[in-house]
This record gives sequence, structure tokens and C-alpha cells, in this order.
Amino acid sequence: MGKLIDRKDAKLSMAHIYIGFAAVLLGGIAGLLQTFVRNGSIQLPAGIGYYQLLTAHGVLLALVFTTYFIIGFLYSGLSKTTGTLTDSVRKWAWTGYVVMTLGTVITTIMILTNDATVLYTFYAPLQASPWFYIGLTLVVVGSWISGIGMIKQYLNWKKTNPGKLSPLFSYMAVMTIVLWLIATLGVAASVVLQLIPWSFGWTETVNVLLTRTLFWYFGHPLVYFWLLPAYICWYVIIPKIIGGKIFSDSLARLSFVLFLLFSIPVGFHHQLTEPGVHEGWKFLQVTLTFMVIVPSLMTAF
Repeated sequence: MGKLIDRKDAKLSMAHIYIGFAAVLLGGIAGLLQTFVRNGSIQLPAGIGYYQLLTAHGVLLALVFTTYFIIGFLYSGLSKTTGTLTDSVRKWAWTGYVVMTLGTVITTIMILTNDATVLYTFYAPLQASPWFYIGLTLVVVGSWISGIGMIKQYLNWKKTNPGKLSPLFSYMAVMTIVLWLIATLGVAASVVLQLIPWSFGWTETVNVLLTRTLFWYFGHPLVYFWLLPAYICWYVIIPKIIGGKIFSDSLARLSFVLFLLFSIPVGFHHQLTEPGVHEGWKFLQVTLTFMVIVPSLMTAF
């Protein structure tokens, strides 16, 4: 039987997972209530409406739950495969956790007070309270801080184990978080440079098409950020459980490289009906989108 992870590392991972499942509880309740409101079964007090509940449902489940759970999951696997997290890495991880949690609280309050009923896509022309965007920014920045900690842990292992092949879980964890770091640059640019100044009234207007494009630059690889931890389970954890082994370690690593390369630049396929995007770009993006099939088929194989 493999060694258990360090108690402090387990506490770190579980702190993320507890917040994640709290988000599932609140988001699930919002999803159930929105169904009843939509079909007219109930009428909620305080003017709580369908789209307010839909926003809470989407943000808490699609953004908050997934980010917290995945970061907690990846840290637990890094501790298991690369050894106990260093004190420096733990500081990065806990700092990221605190920043993310502060942002989550601010964002949730804005949704509950009906100051951010803009759905989880939250791009223009719908406008929320600037504090909603500030909260989302803190969630993203906190995840970056946590991601830096993961990369530091991986590099520490490489430094103390020169010439050795890194554990498959740790390699895939780093590829997953690198995908997240690159993808969130788009939404961060949209929020910080356009939506926050606009919602504060510092600028009169924003480039609506650009805010959508930057969101989908993030929104499409977000799906693979959700998916890759499941693939890590498929490649690493399930073979351990059933007592087998994967067909090819190098093929598994290559599939994650291809996901990183192919999943980020294809968000335009969410904008095929947008009149401001040239047909040539749409054709190219659809073509590139099919390239993501390659690592998926490799994984299926």
C-alpha cells in the first residue's frame, strides 16, 4: 500500500475541497429553485428571480466548485507523487486559497444582492457591479498563486532528482495548471482592462465583441481544465486500483501536451454567429477545433 500524504498537505487539499462542495450545495439549491421559478411553481420573496438564480448556479458550479476542487485534487496528487510539499509551496497554496476565498465571498454577495445578474459568461453588454468583477479577479489571481506553488513543487522534485522521469501525475498536474494559467489571461484582460473601468463609470463604453472573444479564449479551455483531472484519474489512478498499467507513459504525456496546444486557441467556435468575426477566422477555428479530437482519441485508445 502506498504512503499516505502528509497531514498538513491533506489539510490544504481538503480545505479547497470543502469550499468546492459548499459551492455545489449552494449552486445546486439555486439550480433547483430556478426550475421551480421558471415553471411557475413558486414565487420567491425579495424579488429573487430566474436569472439571478441562474447566475448563482452557473458561477458557483462552473467556476467556483471546479477551480477549488481541481486545485485541491492536484495538490493532493503532487504531495503523493513528489513528496511532502515544502513550506514555501504551502505558503503559496494557502495564500492563493485565502485570495480565492475572499473573491468568492465578494462575488457571491453581489449575486445574492442582485447586483450581478449577468450569468456565468458575464461579458458585455450586460453590466454587473464592479465588485462582482473585482471578486472574480481575486478568484483568478488566487488560482494563479496556487498554480505557481504547484510548479515550484514540480521544479523542486526535478532539482532533487536530476535525470529521472517525473511521476506521471505530477507532470499532468503541471500541464493542467499551465493550461489554466494561459487560458485565464484572456478573462483577466477583459475584466481588468474593460469591465471594471466600465462598471465604475470611468469609461462610457467597452468593445463588446472583444469582451466576448476574450471570454471564450478562456471559456473553451475551461472545459479541458475540468476534463484533464478526469483524464489523470484514467491514466494514473484507475490502473493503480485495478492492478494494471497504461499502454504507454510517453503517449499519455504527449496527449496532455496536445491538449495544451490545441484547446486554447479555438474559442472562436463559440462565436460562429457573431457578425464581427471574419469568416476566414471562423473556418480556421473550426478546423483547429477538430484537432482536439486527436488527444481525445489517444486517451480512448
